[in-house]
Amino acid sequence: MDKDIINMVSINGKKKITCFRFMEECFQNEGYISSEKLRINFLNKLLNPAILRKIKTFFSLYLKCKFIFKDPKNLEFAIFDSENSEFIKKILPNKNYVTISTRIEKINEIYFSKRIIVYFFRNILKGSLKQIYLAALINAINPRIVITHISDSLDFHVVGRILNDKIKFIAVQTYSPNAFNKMFPGKREKKFFIPTFFCFSKYDELFYKKKKATIGSFEIVGSLPSSLTHEYVQSQKLKINPNKHDICLIAEPFADIGSSDFPHVKNLPDSMGIVAEFTYKLCKKHDLNIIFSGKGPQDTIGARTAMHFYKYYLKKYNFEIFHSSKEMAAYSSYLNIMQSRLTIGCISTMLREAISLEKKFLSFNTVGHPDVSFSGPGIKFPQESICVLTKPSYEFFEERVLKILSMTNEEYFAQLGVEKSFLMFPGNEAANILRKRLKEISGTI
Repeated sequence: MDKDIINMVSINGKKKITCFRFMEECFQNEGYISSEKLRINFLNKLLNPAILRKIKTFFSLYLKCKFIFKDPKNLEFAIFDSENSEFIKKILPNKNYVTISTRIEKINEIYFSKRIIVYFFRNILKGSLKQIYLAALINAINPRIVITHISDSLDFHVVGRILNDKIKFIAVQTYSPNAFNKMFPGKREKKFFIPTFFCFSKYDELFYKKKKATIGSFEIVGSLPSSLTHEYVQSQKLKINPNKHDICLIAEPFADIGSSDFPHVKNLPDSMGIVAEFTYKLCKKHDLNIIFSGKGPQDTIGARTAMHFYKYYLKKYNFEIFHSSKEMAAYSSYLNIMQSRLTIGCISTMLREAISLEKKFLSFNTVGHPDVSFSGPGIKFPQESICVLTKPSYEFFEERVLKILSMTNEEYFAQLGVEKSFLMFPGNEAANILRKRLKEISGTI
């Protein structure tokens, strides 16, 4: 059956994915095969999977990494996690920084110095081996500020708690907090630790306070990516046509269940498929112009798996998913939103970010699970709001979309049910606010 869940492993055994059977051919083309056909499956059954994973990780790092037997250079800033680091680089006051890769697959060098080794063993019981090494490395770099754009990183929280008395740790929000319950279940919630948190809006502050997350201070700035997109438009002197597209549909493929934040939400893939199906049906019926906006650059495994995922749900339609060049990838979806009359999606953070771009959006979310409700779990949001639709009915969907398209921005935002600033700090000054605050916090002004 197409909806059977299968496990697949890369030929070298380093990567494992869990997917629906209808995605099997796609991942086969990317070099994966069913785990049932690999000897590694037998080893997984024979040995403790956690121990086997640690052994593979150790040998992988040993074989690929460059070992440096001296202290790293002292720098003013350290970017924690290379993921989304390009946005952070654009707001730092100077080039006196280092990007620290924290994900095993992206670590290419390991420092071994007396200072790092001594610090490592003095703090070895305070976290995992990787977390203690990262703490020892940052202690040796001795930056004024450690900053990340991955605010839900457990590694950041643990390392920040270890070094907080010596170094300032700052997180800039990237996503809506939907994944909090999965990322920090039970006792792990106590490990959440952000000394200074630059967040989207009052909603996010209320959410984390309700969760009793350990956050030293909140500073509401809005969306950094959308702010940097405004700057990019101005610097490149791009001409923006706000009505170029009637609909911007956000691609949210659910290809690898194992790496998802919501593997427990069984009907999420179908709900995302319904969003795409109903949107294309409506656009065809009413002759509306649509751009299907994908994440990341073209000709990547992400772009190819997204296309395969949506082919399953859009069998009746000819469609393309827009993926930009690598140089434009960070801005492309925001540019598509800026040039569309309405943005439609299921749970994407970009729906809230559309507010900072002064654009209308619709969260068509038929999942019915609290972890993926709009605008996130734990805070009640008016379900009669113009921007939310939860009934899996094409007729209701068609009526709502056509109504929103007929409204002015003023009429639309008046029917959100809350002030738009509650969902996303409006305007495009997040980058400049952060630049000023980083100078103040680092003591450079």
